[in-house]
Amino acid sequence: MRRALALLALLPCAACSDGAEYRQAVAVLMDVSGTYIDQRPEVARIVKREVLPALLPGDALLLVRIDSRSYEKENLEALVTLDPRPSKANAEKLALASRVDAFAAGSTRSEYTDIRGALMLAAEYLHEIPAGSRVMLVFSDMNEDLPNGTTRELEAKEFADIDVVAVNVKRLSADNADPQLFRGRMASWQQRVLSHGAVGWREVLDEAQLPVQLAQLR
Repeated sequence: MRRALALLALLPCAACSDGAEYRQAVAVLMDVSGTYIDQRPEVARIVKREVLPALLPGDALLLVRIDSRSYEKENLEALVTLDPRPSKANAEKLALASRVDAFAAGSTRSEYTDIRGALMLAAEYLHEIPAGSRVMLVFSDMNEDLPNGTTRELEAKEFADIDVVAVNVKRLSADNADPQLFRGRMASWQQRVLSHGAVGWREVLDEAQLPVQLAQLR
């Protein structure tokens, strides 16, 4: 009898932990630098059409702005954990879509591109969220340009338990003249995130594949 009661007492805790194992936390990093500014409407379209519908009740989404100094707390545009109730979660998705539209319509334009600062900020928030999988979706040209006096040193396990996915990466004019510049830049980012603890690195060319990719990482 006592053993049965002890097992019953443990059931609520087991249910809570099991729920977290199936949740996915997704960070969307959005570049607002001058070289990527024309991609804002496209980023908003992809997030609303491919990312938000892929989220399930209980999942979490955060939006982080990549600008000249991306490690500021103010660069966190939104952080929402969807309600377990589907109807409530759908309403929260609609609210997030409005936030994304506001981002696309904004006039903020940064002179520099602090990608590592945004990655560090997003990783800190992702590590606080109870989830079975954590993913960063980086929308940028991946051409980092730090302001004078700005230093970004990544810790050995900076991206532990996180998959990093580069999406809608814009080719620069120099990349079109010499594709090896683009390929070298992407290879460098792959090496950087993997050497600092990331579970994996992916590049998505066809945004329609994003729901499939997120499902595979879940």
